[in-house]
Amino acid sequence: MIDQYVLPGEKVFPEGITEGPDGVTFYVSSSRQGTIFRGRIDRAELEIWNDGMSEALGMAVDDAGRLLVCGANTGHIGVIDTSSGELLVRHTVPAIPALLNDVCVHGGSAYVTDSAQPVVWRLPLGDVVGEPMRWLDLTAFGAAPDALHYLNGIVPTPDGAALVVAAQGTGVLWRVDVESAKAVPIDLGGVIVNGDGLVFVDDVLYVCDNSDEPDGSVRYWLTAVRLSDDATRGERIGHWERSAADTPTTAAYLDGRLYLVNSQFRADPVRPPFTVTGLRPPIANSQSQADEAG
Repeated sequence: MIDQYVLPGEKVFPEGITEGPDGVTFYVSSSRQGTIFRGRIDRAELEIWNDGMSEALGMAVDDAGRLLVCGANTGHIGVIDTSSGELLVRHTVPAIPALLNDVCVHGGSAYVTDSAQPVVWRLPLGDVVGEPMRWLDLTAFGAAPDALHYLNGIVPTPDGAALVVAAQGTGVLWRVDVESAKAVPIDLGGVIVNGDGLVFVDDVLYVCDNSDEPDGSVRYWLTAVRLSDDATRGERIGHWERSAADTPTTAAYLDGRLYLVNSQFRADPVRPPFTVTGLRPPIANSQSQADEAG
């Protein structure tokens, strides 16, 4: 079993990751170079796969095998054919500034978070990927217009009724109803979760949680949250510190393991090679140990 996966290059600063359609392949994005790397869970080294973007953050694969890539400050959303590596189209959101950060695929649409404004963009998925439209503005649901919300991670809930959207800048997780496009903050009992990447493992939401401390420092956590059935409430059930030298930004889930992207954004000094860490989900480990003990 491989614990560390290596990306080629001295200035990669990886940021996004997503699962491939075959359940074995995964893709990792370079925030600085726009390069997309491809890896396999059974191989320790990733390969350069596509370099058609100038910036690349969050990614997701749709049911047609197309990789959607958030283009950060460019405002672009790239669409790449996973079978050929060809850049099929590059859409641009009609907004300046824009900082497209993360994307999820759900119910025939792709939903993209914008860190420059508290907005979620929607793209229809059909024979072609349609143009982005402004789907949701959180200020219509109580988000302060003058706050730095910095929307980041986005995932569908296990039942498909809603999306969970992380406002990393304010420490809020939002529940967004897919059908009505209405949003409410998830009640975490006063716990602040500065969510970067999000991934569900069964009913547990794992969050790359980058928290601001009172002394001005930032600490990096893998946080586990269990949501209520309607995803309006949640409880933090796990909180494990990760190294600032790694600065993990997001995670994917393949074949029973989490894959954490080690961006090294806050590393001093930066120490290539850049890596992805593979590990068993901590909650699943605890449960397995309890089952074995019983």
